[in-house]
Amino acid sequence: MNCLRQASFARRHQMETYLIKLKSLLGILVDDTSKDGRLSFALGFVTDAIKSYCNLTEVPAALENLVLQMAEDYYRSKYSEEFPQAQVVQSVKRGDVTTTFGAAKASVKAGPGAVFVQNYTAQLNAFRKLRW
Repeated sequence: MNCLRQASFARRHQMETYLIKLKSLLGILVDDTSKDGRLSFALGFVTDAIKSYCNLTEVPAALENLVLQMAEDYYRSKYSEEFPQAQVVQSVKRGDVTTTFGAAKASVKAGPGAVFVQNYTAQLNAFRKLRW
């Protein structure tokens, strides 16, 4: 029973460490807890996707940076309205000539788990195990 408690504590500590680092990557103050639910969801989604794709029960420490990168990408795509968008030039006028460009809005969407993980298969394949 003591072993289970230690494993649970280690997982909880790892997720708290991930949460602090993810906040730093996203430019969110560590003291700001208003987005912790969304950030925890993103981290859980990413760790579950990695474990499922690689057929693992735990995410190896060697994948810590990839977990954070994936969670950052997932969060930025899922909650893109939280981040300022770059201003797009729509027209340029030089003397009597005006050039107008299309005003298409660029957007990146996170797909379902399997599709999202496919963006990272090159890094994950080294940790993938066969399922019998």
